[in-house]
Amino acid sequence: MAAKSLKFVLIANWIFACFLSFTTLVYWDEDTPLPVQAGIIVGAWDESRPAGELRAEIKQFAIEHQITVGRLKDDLNGSQGGRTIYLVDGDPAVGADEWLRGGYADFTRSLTTSVRPFDDAGERDPTGSYVVFGDYDKAGQLADFFTSKGMRVNRVLDRWSLNPKDLFLQDAQVLALGMMVLVSVAVAAASVLVGARAYGVNRLQGLGYGSLLLNDVRAVSGFWFGGGVLTIGVAVAALAAYNGLADIGLYLLTAVVLHVLLTGAAITSHALVLLLLMRLRVLAAVKGELPGRTASGVAYALRVVTVVATVALAQQAVATGIDVERRGAALASYERLGETSKIAFGNVWSSGDREKIIPVTGAWLRGEDQRGNALLAGRQYLGNPGPLNGKDLIYVNDRFLRDQPVRLSTGADFSAGDAGGPTVLIPPDVWDHRAELVTEVLHSPNLRRGTAVTFDQVEMAAGAEIFTYTATDVGPVSQGNFSGDQSFTTDPILVFLPSAQGLLSDHSYTAFASQGRVLFPDPRVVSAAVAADPALVDFVVSVTPVIDQAATEHRDVLQQFRLALFSALAGLLVLLITGVGAVLIHARRNAQWIFARHVSGWRFAAVHRILLIFEAAALAVLIGWLPYQAWSVNSDLEWYRRAGMPAPFEPMTLGTPEWAAIGGLATLTVGGILAALIRAHRRVVRDGASEA
Repeated sequence: MAAKSLKFVLIANWIFACFLSFTTLVYWDEDTPLPVQAGIIVGAWDESRPAGELRAEIKQFAIEHQITVGRLKDDLNGSQGGRTIYLVDGDPAVGADEWLRGGYADFTRSLTTSVRPFDDAGERDPTGSYVVFGDYDKAGQLADFFTSKGMRVNRVLDRWSLNPKDLFLQDAQVLALGMMVLVSVAVAAASVLVGARAYGVNRLQGLGYGSLLLNDVRAVSGFWFGGGVLTIGVAVAALAAYNGLADIGLYLLTAVVLHVLLTGAAITSHALVLLLLMRLRVLAAVKGELPGRTASGVAYALRVVTVVATVALAQQAVATGIDVERRGAALASYERLGETSKIAFGNVWSSGDREKIIPVTGAWLRGEDQRGNALLAGRQYLGNPGPLNGKDLIYVNDRFLRDQPVRLSTGADFSAGDAGGPTVLIPPDVWDHRAELVTEVLHSPNLRRGTAVTFDQVEMAAGAEIFTYTATDVGPVSQGNFSGDQSFTTDPILVFLPSAQGLLSDHSYTAFASQGRVLFPDPRVVSAAVAADPALVDFVVSVTPVIDQAATEHRDVLQQFRLALFSALAGLLVLLITGVGAVLIHARRNAQWIFARHVSGWRFAAVHRILLIFEAAALAVLIGWLPYQAWSVNSDLEWYRRAGMPAPFEPMTLGTPEWAAIGGLATLTVGGILAALIRAHRRVVRDGASEA
């Protein structure tokens, strides 16, 4: 009967489960090292003391209470990426000293984990993720200690929250699993429909529903066990070569759980469709007829759902893929920064404190700028109605232009040495509005009051791409992609302020520094300044490399891309399977008139016009969804422009990746459906309606 198809379902489920288990454990290990038993997420701290002093207190507490705790920091490591665990080996039972001596074995090879002593964390901002290798109760003790020291603990996570329970509720993973369940359900249901005639013959022989179902289970049980042993054996051998069987127990447990879920869905679907088939009269079943309206309705409903879901998944994969590509292009720029760091200010609780900090930090930052120790990349955007609306504007200094010369419309490169004084570098698209632009800059509160400034004006070459030193932007972004990488900007307005003149106001120096837009290529300059000036001790509380944030965001978007791509592939598979299922139902239900129309001389398209019209509608959705989204986004953007409001996002355009995804989906879908329909049509014509 349906044994062959059901065998295919079961072996496919083993393969899916092993692959999905691998993908899931890679995600878990990338998010949190698998041996971790608990975790603490610190969202903020009151900045009431230097970060180095707080780090020393955390280490002392962990040693006294026998807690092995590590602070996670993401690294950029070429195209692969990595992370560092700054570890306190407080609990001898954990054996973490082996990691300090011999290194840590990752399950995934998409990143490399290095383990270093906790003291090596230095003066970094103490917010972020801490992992505990031990009991959950110890994580609670540590969280209470963090709170007592002015750190805001967002969450305390146990083992299951760190892995299957919490992480498996990520959107992309839920979609991937959901699509896999749908695959199992669709194929199992199709297996019953394909064997409709055989079930009818067995019913003539007196077999009931229970006997038929039990026979199917018996027929596939041996294959299920053997297929599982073979599939898991291959997976274990592959993992031995991939990671030396790191965390193999958790991998096998996850694979078995996933397989039970998928196979349970398949067997349930098989049983329900078989029950539906039992509603047919025996003679109708022997003829291979199906419960037409019900079966067709279910098939087409499933088809509609999978079309919409697959388009959405493909759109997500394309969007995250483009973001990965952008971040990959930015990696080299961040890696060249080395130890370039941003600073954080603390102990600012009131307006009075702000009045105190601005003169102190502003004067200090101006001095460091004048000595050539600071890099200014003060990015803003113009929000006034008019032709300058939404334009990026970046205040830069000598160090910025030394590291990143700008090409002018004349073809020459412009650097700080080429400027006679303050200069506005203007892109061609707003060159005709330069007078208005210079007036805007002159009246900006960013400039130091009481200083007469005259700006030269030069035209930049079109298409200038400028590295902004931070991945997060305060200006326009694409709609629905507010977390996208903004490390580069095209055709910005650059306002060059010579470092020697110190033209920024104290408030602007402090504000830009607090946003990570006044950077120190040598962080030791900050440590030396704080040590030499007691007035800075209370205000400058941490020095954190810029690369840290870029590494974290790059890791996150890589995880999202892998999961989105896997989900899109699963969706495409379901789309093909549901399409084939719809064709099978169509051919079985209408076999008699398909045969009659063919022998009467009807063309192929005319015989199957109803199904082809439905598939044409599905194809229209596949092809038209992304262009419709682009039209909708750009219509919203036009409304902002007509209202004279700052554009909150950029126009949405469909480039090669988007059209390639649309074309690929359409080609595979149409090709699969037509191939299945042609095969079914030929079988009806060759064998006659009764054999279809």
